[in-house]
Amino acid sequence: MTTDARSRTAWRDHPAPRVLGSALGWFGLALALTLLVQATAALSDLGGFCARGGAFEITVECTDAIDAFLVWPELGGLVAVGASLLLTRGFGTPVAVYAWTAVFLSLGGVFARSFVERGDWSGLIIAVLFALVAIAPLAVVLPVAPQRLVLGRVDVRGHPFSDAHLSRPGIVARTPPAPPGENPPSAADWLLSLGIVAASASLGIALGSVWFTAATTL
Repeated sequence: MTTDARSRTAWRDHPAPRVLGSALGWFGLALALTLLVQATAALSDLGGFCARGGAFEITVECTDAIDAFLVWPELGGLVAVGASLLLTRGFGTPVAVYAWTAVFLSLGGVFARSFVERGDWSGLIIAVLFALVAIAPLAVVLPVAPQRLVLGRVDVRGHPFSDAHLSRPGIVARTPPAPPGENPPSAADWLLSLGIVAASASLGIALGSVWFTAATTL
């Protein structure tokens, strides 16, 4: 590899891009889901259907917030998850693994709300199905590699963790763990990974709530 090639990839080997990538992924996912869930809940309050524009007579018109946040958050969330994969390179709680679960649990909550507030049994059935779809992948992967699903496979410096619980490396990563005892996770590693998730997701939820409320009141 030439010096120029090394310099182009060296920045990704520093801790900062890994931390930034993890934070960006969890912030983006939380922001996108918050907007999507609130827009879906608002649509449910209108009866589950609305329209805007066109040549036909509109019975129920979509609000500005529904029109703005029912589609694009999914795209923004995908971009954030993709950027996280590019930057983290195995560090931190893998947002891509939990994105599927978060989406279906969040939307399932909207359908469950329709049952609780309006007695909609179809909403309860859909909520249960969404919960099963959400949990199934984690039920398969979590027992195989619990440590990697919280810490990732490398520390913030890019050094592979040793993982005594990893029985099938190929399920979550092709890279094998470090030999036993070579780089065991420290308390700081756990705190960093979980702290990034908590802080970034909380910020995304808060910003999404404020943003949706502002769009609703305009």
